[in-house]
Amino acid sequence: MRKFLSYIGALAFLLSGGNAYAVELPPGAKKVTMEEFKALADGKHVKVEIFDFGKPVSADLVWSWKEGTITGKANVNGKIIDVKNKLSFKGDKACSASKGEKPTCHVIYVDGNMFYEVRDDMQVHAVSTVG
Repeated sequence: MRKFLSYIGALAFLLSGGNAYAVELPPGAKKVTMEEFKALADGKHVKVEIFDFGKPVSADLVWSWKEGTITGKANVNGKIIDVKNKLSFKGDKACSASKGEKPTCHVIYVDGNMFYEVRDDMQVHAVSTVG
């Protein structure tokens, strides 16, 4: 279960192959800088759907640059868990890790009030709605 925590929010970032929960990056989504991402999501509630765990994962999270955390609750295949991940950045990627875990990082694309965490292979890890 600890592994799941390190990958949630965008928090959240285990990379696995495609599956039935896959979603496409919309053609209008724009790759953003971390400053642009911060302006969109910092301190706001975010509804997250994660697509690359092989099972349904949704969460209600808050990304806080001031605290350097991603916190909230996640529903992992019907089980509610607390999320408290470390938020960091590596170049143009947002990264997340549970205590003692290695960070996983994704490029962020934005389309309106939605942001997409995208893996290096251009598969969508998660879709989040701000607000």
